[in-house]
Amino acid sequence: MKKTFVFSSIFLVSILLLATLSVAAQTTIRVVLWDYEMSPEYHELINTFEDKNPDIDVEVVDVTSQDYGDKLTVMLSGGEDLDVFAVKDMPGYSNFISMNHLEPLNDYIERDNLDTSIYSGLMEEIKIEGEYYAIPFRTDNWILFYNKDIFDAAGVEYPTNDMTWPEFREKAAAVTSGSGSDKTYGAFIQPWMSLATNLGVLKEEGATTLANGEEYDFLKPGYELYLKMQYEDESVMPYGEATTSSAHYRTQFESGKVGMVYIGTWNIGALISDKKAGRHDVNWGIAKSPHWADMEEPDTAISIVTPMAINSNSDKKEEAWKFIKFAGSEEGAKIFAKHGVLPAVKTKEVLDVYTSADGFPKNSAAALEAKKLLLEFPPAPNAGVISSIIQEEHELIMLDEVSVDEGIDNIERRIDMELNW
Repeated sequence: MKKTFVFSSIFLVSILLLATLSVAAQTTIRVVLWDYEMSPEYHELINTFEDKNPDIDVEVVDVTSQDYGDKLTVMLSGGEDLDVFAVKDMPGYSNFISMNHLEPLNDYIERDNLDTSIYSGLMEEIKIEGEYYAIPFRTDNWILFYNKDIFDAAGVEYPTNDMTWPEFREKAAAVTSGSGSDKTYGAFIQPWMSLATNLGVLKEEGATTLANGEEYDFLKPGYELYLKMQYEDESVMPYGEATTSSAHYRTQFESGKVGMVYIGTWNIGALISDKKAGRHDVNWGIAKSPHWADMEEPDTAISIVTPMAINSNSDKKEEAWKFIKFAGSEEGAKIFAKHGVLPAVKTKEVLDVYTSADGFPKNSAAALEAKKLLLEFPPAPNAGVISSIIQEEHELIMLDEVSVDEGIDNIERRIDMELNW
C-alpha cells in the first residue's frame, strides 16, 4: 500500500514537473494589431498558429485603428517589448525603416526558400534598396462597384472587366438622372487624394510613382477626367459639397442614389454585412478597375498592401519570423479569405474561399484578379512630406481654385523646395 502511494506521488510530481517545464519552454511573442477585438480573422489566425506551434504563445497588443500609426511609433521609439506588428500604410512603413525599427528579412527568406512570387509582385514593390523588411498578408485592390438597378433603369450596359476611364465617364453621364434631392449621380468620387492620383499611377504602369519627387505631369489625365465629370457632365457630386457634407462612399452607394463607386475591395465585406443587417437593399456588382487605352498591360490594378514586420529590437526574432511567415502563407490567406478579408496570396484556392462567402456577387471572381498590381504610394524616404504636399494641392485642383497645370506646377515646386533646399 505504501509502495503504491509512493509510486503514485512520484508519478504525480513527475507530471507536474513536465507540465512546468513545458510551460517554461513556451516563448511568448507580443504582436501589435489594430481593432483586434472586432477582427475574427486575427483570432482564428492566432489560434491556428498556436495549435501548429505549441511552443509559442501569442500575446496581442490591441490598438484602435484611428490611433494605430501614432501609438505604434511611440511604442517602438520608447523601446517597448514588441516582437511583431502590422504596418498600416506605406508612409509609415518608410518611416519605420528610416528609424531602424524593422528587421531585414532577406536572410530568413533565403534560408527558408520562401517563394516571394506568390505575392503577385508586391514583395518587389515594398523592397527598399534590395532589402525586404516585411511580409504582405493582406491587400485591397481598387475596383469598380456598380448598382445594377440604376443601369437597368437607364438601359445602359453594366461596366465590364475591360473598360477604359473615358468609358467610365460616358457610363456615369448616361445613368445620371434627376435633380436636387432626387438626383441620381452616375458615380461618386470619394474626396480622397488617391481617387485622383491612382488614375495617373495606373497610366504610368509603375514607371513613375507619387514618390518620385520630381515630375508629376502624369497626374493630369486623372484630374482632367474628374473635373469634366464634375463641371461639364455633372455626373458626380461636386468636391466641395462632398467634403463639407462629409459624404462617404459607403453611405452614398448604399442609399441607392449612385451608379458607380471606384473604391477598394474592403467595401465588399461592408456591403455584404450591411445588407445582411438590413442597412441597404442595393443590387450590386463589381468589375475590374478601368484602364487607359494606351496601357501595355491593361489588366493592372492599384493595390494597398498591409504587411507584417519584425521589431529590430526583438529578442525573439525566430519565433516572430515563424508568425509573420504563417500570416503571409497560403494557409493564412485562406483564414483571412474565409472572413471576407482579401489576402495578399490570391491563388485559385484562396479566391474560391473568398468568393464563396454568402452575398458575394455571382460570377464576379474575375474582378478581383489582376496580372499586375501597383502600390498607390510605394515606400520612400520622404513619403510623408510628398503625400502632404500633393494632398494640399489636390484639394485646390478639385475645388477648381487652381488649374490642373498650376496645381501640378505647385506640387513640383514645393516638393523641390522641401527636398533640395
